[in-house]
Amino acid sequence: MSAPSFKIFFQKIKNMLWHLPKSIFYNLYYNFPSKKLILIGVTGTDGKTTTCTLIHEILKNNNIQSGMINTIHAKIGDKVISTGLHTTSPDPKIIHKLFRQMVSAGLTHCVCEVTSHALDQNRFWGCRFQISVMTNISHEHLDYHKTMDSYIFSKSKLFQMSDHAVLNKDDLSYKIISPIIKSSKSTYSIKEKSNYQAQKINIKKDFMEFYVNKTKIRTDSNYRYQIYNILASLATVKHFGINIDSAKSTILNFPKTKGRREDVQNEFGFRTIIDFAHTPNALENTLSALKTLTNNNLIVIFGATGGRDKSKRPMMGEIVSRIANIGIITSDDTRNEKIEDINEQIISGINHKMSEYFDYENVSGQNLYSKAANKARKKFVYFNIPNRQDAFNLAIKLAQPGDVVVACGKGHETTILHGSIEYPWSEAEAYRSAFRFKDI
Repeated sequence: MSAPSFKIFFQKIKNMLWHLPKSIFYNLYYNFPSKKLILIGVTGTDGKTTTCTLIHEILKNNNIQSGMINTIHAKIGDKVISTGLHTTSPDPKIIHKLFRQMVSAGLTHCVCEVTSHALDQNRFWGCRFQISVMTNISHEHLDYHKTMDSYIFSKSKLFQMSDHAVLNKDDLSYKIISPIIKSSKSTYSIKEKSNYQAQKINIKKDFMEFYVNKTKIRTDSNYRYQIYNILASLATVKHFGINIDSAKSTILNFPKTKGRREDVQNEFGFRTIIDFAHTPNALENTLSALKTLTNNNLIVIFGATGGRDKSKRPMMGEIVSRIANIGIITSDDTRNEKIEDINEQIISGINHKMSEYFDYENVSGQNLYSKAANKARKKFVYFNIPNRQDAFNLAIKLAQPGDVVVACGKGHETTILHGSIEYPWSEAEAYRSAFRFKDI
């Protein structure tokens, strides 16, 4: 048996003999609390947290008592609860404890992010979702699932546990998953004809407008890919008696989500943004959207996680080099991999004929910073800086008025994992520290 085959076999045994019994136990221990809630599940590669948050806020603003479990935290009324580090769907012990607390607090609904790992490992065993949403599926988690077919199949398990499916008709997953779904379904899209199709899209500097079923939607979040999150939310809340008009006010003032398109204010005349984008698809969407918002340089701070899918690293390098003006390749959660190896794999995807490498050790003095920034207007310029704070410091020194700087990958996370040690980390504080040395 080959090593990958053995790992898959071992994982299946572990899921059956460890994860499933654990889920059964905590269902019994907390007396099947999910049965007393209307569950809404959101799965997909990207956009889960934003879609969850938007659905949750629309429900709340229409007097439905909703809780939420997402990548960042759980919310029970005004109470915010941490669900653990570097995880989206928590352990069954935490999931069912949260469900029990929601029931005790008098909540009737819960919006949950549901990952492929959680579905494969039976973390939501015993749960029945009234509605489940697919945001999209793209290249991710192949270190665990090995193939895209296996990844999609794991995602599809959610819809076998659901009464109604909300599917993205523009996404590659639609043609694969739709035929095997036995429940009722509704669709949303921009390109394909669907139940909720966005038309007449108009994106401006400070807002975005489009029409859905002849109703005009306006939002202060002007990222094109946000349209999919909005459409998925509209298709979901309809099943709870909330029409488009009743959801418009929540969409207009789009709920802020920590670490997602989060602006960090500065006094230098350029934008500094935090975003969780850590997959090729998320990077492509985020950077493409930001590129339309500036005529100046787009500067990207990014890396790739260690101990995870290595095949996406060159893809991330290619995407950043194609869209951005300046890339600063740095550490993410390295785990037990060498940062030098991770960064070299990212760099291998860069089109070197259309780019120029700057040696950080030789970049000093304002003239050289200006030289790199000016050259970036003509070709992609990149740096390899293992220390993440050093990467922030350099990005701020390079940035000029009108530029956009975005730090990708860490988002809301409060630690950075090197080896087996979690070190305190904050993207916002990294920016603020860099601001102090802007003119030094």
